[in-house]
Amino acid sequence: MSRIDNSETKDTIHILHLSYDNDDRSALTILANDVRFQVIADPKDLQRSSDKTFYYEYLDKVYGLRDAEQREYDAAHKKELKSSSKKRNKSEDRDSAVDVTADEDGSDQDQDSLSAEHDLRKWLLTSMTGVIAEYAPAERAPEPPSLHDWYHGPTYFYSLGVKSGELIPEELEESDELNARIEKLSPRMKMPQYIQKIDVPWINANDMTVQSEVDFPEPAHPGKVTGKDGKVYFFKPVVNGEPGPIKREISILQKIEDLGLDIKVPRLVGFVAFENSETEAMGFLLSHIEEPMPLTKMLKSSVPEEKRDKWSKKSKEYVDTLHKHDIIWGDAKADNFMVDKHDDLWIIDFGGSYTEGWVDPALSDTLEGDEQGLQKVQEALQNPDEDDVPHRSSSRRSSTPNPSTTVHETASSLFVTEAPGRKRSHAEDVDEGVEENSSKRRRGELED
Repeated sequence: MSRIDNSETKDTIHILHLSYDNDDRSALTILANDVRFQVIADPKDLQRSSDKTFYYEYLDKVYGLRDAEQREYDAAHKKELKSSSKKRNKSEDRDSAVDVTADEDGSDQDQDSLSAEHDLRKWLLTSMTGVIAEYAPAERAPEPPSLHDWYHGPTYFYSLGVKSGELIPEELEESDELNARIEKLSPRMKMPQYIQKIDVPWINANDMTVQSEVDFPEPAHPGKVTGKDGKVYFFKPVVNGEPGPIKREISILQKIEDLGLDIKVPRLVGFVAFENSETEAMGFLLSHIEEPMPLTKMLKSSVPEEKRDKWSKKSKEYVDTLHKHDIIWGDAKADNFMVDKHDDLWIIDFGGSYTEGWVDPALSDTLEGDEQGLQKVQEALQNPDEDDVPHRSSSRRSSTPNPSTTVHETASSLFVTEAPGRKRSHAEDVDEGVEENSSKRRRGELED
């Protein structure tokens, strides 16, 4: 998960970004009690010490993550080829519940990339305990920031070294280069003309106040926001360099609105820009769902059967209505249905793709894929305690990225549209009723 709570210190740490390069350097950016930090690890700095313990520990974490990603890339690539072959042959023998991190005989016990990434992050964070206590004490109570300030707040930079047998973070002097690395994490996307023409307001990020962050999927980012008029909205950032899913979702949301379909879906209510722009957005606003809970969290026998039957019926009504109007939902799964405080069902996430265990790869973004995912949702609602209910896992937006590229980054967005990334089949928790969508990896630059 992207939030780490320390019960002893009461610290709340949000993971904003993790990257590593082919020289085994890594950078972890966090938000600790509303203060931003970036800790940088370079094996050359760790190797300078006569005590090589931390040097070898660090390399073990980085190599573990790199190896896990390579295994999963190879397995996913193999599965894609197999899936394509099945599609060409119109085979009916599909198994969408196979864990791509395992060998076909299920005997692969190697560490998966999710746990390997967790180990690296934990190792990097261990040295920052004292720094966080000094600069970001848990008892501090800052004023809620604007959307602009949330992304552009001050950042403290540290590099890791070894002194007297201890791993020590050393503060770095602020520089244009370091600040540029943080600025690159800010979401920005040039909207095409047909989206610019949608009749919703463009709002300056300085005019929106952040009320709470969203922790999952990674990275953490503003979620619940309010405007100058006090109205509550859900903020959804764009994903830099990955416009496809964003454009797909916005277009479908607007089509549903224009057609007046009787479906509970968040409405597009505005675009947000860092400056007074009406062409480049850093995100968009959706109508707020009161106390949203992923349907996945309701797949248990303790939930009254009457409610589960109602949601099953509604889910089919929603998908059938979409199909009657030539709209493919994409990424059909229980996580993309939400239940509000009134127990009403909402359908979300129109960015496309599929999720392992819910939809077969060959049926991604098809009517058949929607129907397959819907059927599994309904079966899970009918028999919530059955062992064959698909595990929560990440969506795949496009081709699986190759881990041999120069730089690797962890990034994602909330409640929603994800950029192309590799899928995971590891079950993950959902924090405070926020939709669980997949964590994923994007490629970018560790440094200019």
